[in-house]
Amino acid sequence: MGRILEKLQLQSTLVNTKGYETLLNLVENTASDSFDLYYGLFMYNKNAMEQLERLDLTFESLKKELFGHLHEVLRKQLFGKSEESPRLVLSKLPKKLPKNGTSLLPASTSETETVVNNNN
Repeated sequence: MGRILEKLQLQSTLVNTKGYETLLNLVENTASDSFDLYYGLFMYNKNAMEQLERLDLTFESLKKELFGHLHEVLRKQLFGKSEESPRLVLSKLPKKLPKNGTSLLPASTSETETVVNNNN
């Protein structure tokens, strides 16, 4: 992880958190070792490939989680603040269609009032 963080070229700031300081220390500890040592650990550790694969899968999982939340934010921005799932919204529709051919989904607000008034 320290080598990955080193590639990000993290810099100390005036407002470092304790967590950020820990990351900077990790970079300092691992980056001070030679790359030859790092490469040797990779070449001769039988678990190295598995660990790299686990890191990759974990990173991909985190990206999916972040993008999933992004989808929620965009959906709320596009369709309002409704937190209801599509199934819940569909379950609120009438179980029977109106006999007079009235649309279930009005095209405008005035049409909504007409539908409401006709069904009462």
